[in-house]
Amino acid sequence: MSDFQISKSAAEEFLSQREGSAARISEYKKLGSGWHGSGYSISYSVNGREKRVVLRTLSPVSFSHDHPSDRASVFVLQNEMFNIIPKHVRSIDVGGLSPGGRLVSLGDAREFFQIVEVADGEPYMKDIERIEREGKLGKDDMDRVKALAAYLAKLHSSRFSGPREAERSVRLRHLRDAVGHGEMLMGVLDTYPEKISWASRDELAELVGSAVKFSFKVKDESIPLSRIHGDFHPGNIWFDKGGDFSLLDASREPWGLAADDLTALSVNFLWFAVRMTGGFDGPFRDLFLEFWRNYLKMTGDRHSERLSPLFFAFRAVVVAHPIFYPGQGDDVRRKLFSFIRRSLGSENFSVEKINSCLEG
Repeated sequence: MSDFQISKSAAEEFLSQREGSAARISEYKKLGSGWHGSGYSISYSVNGREKRVVLRTLSPVSFSHDHPSDRASVFVLQNEMFNIIPKHVRSIDVGGLSPGGRLVSLGDAREFFQIVEVADGEPYMKDIERIEREGKLGKDDMDRVKALAAYLAKLHSSRFSGPREAERSVRLRHLRDAVGHGEMLMGVLDTYPEKISWASRDELAELVGSAVKFSFKVKDESIPLSRIHGDFHPGNIWFDKGGDFSLLDASREPWGLAADDLTALSVNFLWFAVRMTGGFDGPFRDLFLEFWRNYLKMTGDRHSERLSPLFFAFRAVVVAHPIFYPGQGDDVRRKLFSFIRRSLGSENFSVEKINSCLEG
């Protein structure tokens, strides 16, 4: 995977400009690389104060990050979203680098980076992995899932207030992006190997066609737009030792459809239920139902069950990914793909239908 390096001196120059005083970096280390990019931990001092931040970069490979303008747009959007989403780590700034590694104006930049605050605690995925390992829920698991449902209910209560034609345009964009955006359904499928054992290329094309057909079926429905996180999955939810949580990586859409956030989290409960039991059963079924029903009860949402098949399709091709998650069996992947196909073909999605949708 392609990556670029930001020198310690360039980072010091950027932080000094940002702080308005000389910054001295004491630690500059790579935290790791993922499919989208890399992260670096930076500890520095300025005016006698010690600070710590994370520097983020994006890879120019896949997910429609191919051009410099693509990578710039991701960080500019996230710089806004991080600072308006409650409980999210703050974005400090976005910067650009010239081909020679100098900090420059955006017009001369060819690579981009973002500086963000450090999150405390551990990702919620650790809880999910523990439940799978132990085969049962812990004492805090139901309380945590209720807290996440309550958080989304409050977040989604902030509604788009622009002109009606602007609201329709944004809604259509979100539906369109769910299928064709580089980080969503088609973009994820483009990162699959050329051949997979549980679906043919024609079947993948049919799946995309079903998603397009579904999006056209709902595009003229009057569905309210809400403030959304855009990537509300367990890796971006961090619980501290006191049980509170903070969020990472709000992205893609500042305004959108609530079903996006609901499916981003709940597909993980479905996925791990299938991994554990072969179907929609066990402790992860309990978490799914608790999360879903609490959210619907708090919001009176009449639209998310209707729209969720489209967003479940995107989320399920992620968790079925043979490269992202190489350790799981093809039987799990087949059931997830069956769930996608049957859900997209259903007039009304409901949790009561999940088990039947998992069967091929």
